[in-house]
Amino acid sequence: MMDKNIIDKIAFIHIKDKKVLVTLSKGKDVWYQPGGKREEGESDQNTLIRELKEELSIDIIPSTILYYGTFQAQAH
Repeated sequence: MMDKNIIDKIAFIHIKDKKVLVTLSKGKDVWYQPGGKREEGESDQNTLIRELKEELSIDIIPSTILYYGTFQAQAH
């Protein structure tokens, strides 16, 4: 059972030329990794594909998705 205070999110990490892709949402003052919350019953891969389509209007090739790690941090 997951702690109800923990938000389960999936993030996209893209590094190119020693730079990391981040996004800034309208009305926000903090930069974030693209991604978002998992919907009920959704896999990591399906969450990432859906969130990148919604936030960046891109289609990612599922076979290019690699697991990077699990992290915990306090929400902003």
